[in-house]
Amino acid sequence: MLIAVSCLSSCAPVVCEEQMLPSFPIAGPQVASELEALDFQSYPHLWDWIGRLNKLRLELENERE
Repeated sequence: MLIAVSCLSSCAPVVCEEQMLPSFPIAGPQVASELEALDFQSYPHLWDWIGRLNKLRLELENERE
């Protein structure tokens, strides 16, 4: 009986705490002007990454609605 009780106590629900995500600063006009000066041919992976980030942002915004 004691073995059964000890096994049942391990089946208790686990409480997960919410994780706080770090807050990143919003890019300002200086970053925007630097990105506008970059051409696609020199940095294709950067523009691909920015496009994927934008797609994720749009998907997350649509989930909230």
